[in-house]
Amino acid sequence: MDTATAVHELRRCLDAVISLLPGQISRASELQHALEVDKALAWRVFNGVECSDAFSAARYLPRSAGIRSFLLAARKKGVEAAPLERVTAAVEALDCVVKSHAGDRKRFDMLLASHSVEGKREADLAHRRTAFEGNSYIWGASADVQFRSAFLAPSATDGFADMANLRGLLGLEFLRPAMSWPVGITWPRQDDMRTSREASIEPLFDMGNASEEVASLFFSDPSLRVEARTSDTGGMQYMVSTGEVGATGAISCVTGDVVRPVGALTAEEGSREGGAMATISCPVRLLILDVLVHRRLFPGVVPEVIVRSDVAFGQGLQNNLPVSETATFMGPADGIIRTAEVPRYDEMRSFVFERLGWDHAEFDVYRLRVEYPILSTALALSFKLG
Repeated sequence: MDTATAVHELRRCLDAVISLLPGQISRASELQHALEVDKALAWRVFNGVECSDAFSAARYLPRSAGIRSFLLAARKKGVEAAPLERVTAAVEALDCVVKSHAGDRKRFDMLLASHSVEGKREADLAHRRTAFEGNSYIWGASADVQFRSAFLAPSATDGFADMANLRGLLGLEFLRPAMSWPVGITWPRQDDMRTSREASIEPLFDMGNASEEVASLFFSDPSLRVEARTSDTGGMQYMVSTGEVGATGAISCVTGDVVRPVGALTAEEGSREGGAMATISCPVRLLILDVLVHRRLFPGVVPEVIVRSDVAFGQGLQNNLPVSETATFMGPADGIIRTAEVPRYDEMRSFVFERLGWDHAEFDVYRLRVEYPILSTALALSFKLG
């Protein structure tokens, strides 16, 4: 409440000054022309006054130095001292609120972003981009795109589903030599549709010795080979490595496997949802998660976006991170679903359907796109189980 009161008072005082300027001012460009000030300053003042949400408005408003420049320009245009002094007093009051609630303006802006209605997505994206840059340096690796395609089909075991997976990192580059990185991890008992029975994991192609035709489809360099490692708990981890560094050594690699069965189609103890998740284990600029689901599995159910985190206090956190993106229905799987960021994606999908003998005309496609997803989180497209 202190913040809203202080912000509204400053906006009211700034608006009073603007009303005293000559001419009609209905756009930021007109305010810039009237005061002959920097374009960015005029834009921040105008939007700070016009924004309907106090928390969003506070993020637009200039800091003290910018306000002083605004007041100096207004004085030169003949605005009297009294309304300018009221702006100065309102700025001082807001500064006191900033120090009390956040300590400094940078943290105050972060606090406001988490409460604002307008501009929240832009603020989230800006902070995620900053985190991506920092993590890329710390871990020595980054990728342009992480994508996962999960194909869900009825299993031969009644009441269960099978799942085929394509997982890839595109434009993966390293800052340090002789690094290896996990391209994909399949954990049938801890990921996606959890199952209470044993599940088998089979590769869709020989990743260690793929044919030239297959390698050219899934690897940026047909000579690239992937090491598959089996964990003690039955999971599969696919590792890729290169001695090259920087953009000239960037590689792209896609792995594929099928899990039979991946999970039950009805709710079980500890399992109320089914779908697919993408675990962010590398700093990436863009995540693309597709779920291609057979129409018999979840008729009439639209998937929701769920966020899980490795930061856990006894239980994994869920829906506790700022992600405003939603699932998009892309249409039937027998259509062309081009994705500019994933070359030959339609050919990869066709490869899976042909290899498994599934009819792509019986599947629908849902997609989640997230820019600069947060490292060590998992984003899922999840269907409620009956």
